Amino acid sequence: MEVVFERVEGRRYRVGVRRSGRHDTGPDVPPRVGVGAPGGDVPHDLVHLAIEEALGLRLGIFGQVAAGGDLGGFFTPPPADRSPVKDKRRSQRLARAGRDDTACSEALAACVGHDGRLRPDLPAGLVTPAELARVQRRLTELFDAWRATPPGGELVVTWPERLTVRRGVLPSS
Repeated sequence: MEVVFERVEGRRYRVGVRRSGRHDTGPDVPPRVGVGAPGGDVPHDLVHLAIEEALGLRLGIFGQVAAGGDLGGFFTPPPADRSPVKDKRRSQRLARAGRDDTACSEALAACVGHDGRLRPDLPAGLVTPAELARVQRRLTELFDAWRATPPGGELVVTWPERLTVRRGVLPSS
């Protein structure tokens, strides 16, 4: 799956995904328009992507999308060959199984300052020092790439295949 961040104007951005596979082909997700954090230009969704990738969270926000979820309508796969009822059920199963990963992503994202750095007021025991270092490295890489993206340009990040849960395979929750 590719996650596409488009710099619109000012601090505004769009985020969408391109999934390919048995049921998802081509650009099948309408972009979501968001605004970067107040005082900064870094997309909040990019923060989640960096955290989830660095920590290997298979069922955080982007892991659920890669696995075919819609995050409660945040991303909606429109191809006609899909079954809305099955998609909804799968999304609900992914959300249940991914509760802990999503909570971890949200907790860490709340601790990222406008400068793209993790603040020192992290919840105790959430992650190890080594994991924090990995997260900060990935945040820095992605934020540098985003800041180099001109208005109208796109930053495309490939979600790791190793973190994608395949259809019919859900980790126990």
